[in-house]
Amino acid sequence: MTPQAPPTSPRPANTWVPWLLAMAFFSLVVAMAVGILKSHAGTGLAEAVLAGGTAFGATMGVCLAAVTAVKELRKIT
Repeated sequence: MTPQAPPTSPRPANTWVPWLLAMAFFSLVVAMAVGILKSHAGTGLAEAVLAGGTAFGATMGVCLAAVTAVKELRKIT
């Protein structure tokens, strides 16, 4: 009889921290790009910052929604 390896426990699901940081960084890059484009268009600083903040929130929302959608689709299959 050949010895069998003991069953391994599932890995902890703590990989969300790097993904969350990546999503925040990507959202920050998008927000900075929008803010720079807005300021080059001739708008004031306040309007450029507001547009950048809106872009950050929208991008972060889309990223989080995509993660949720992928998790739900994996449950189906």
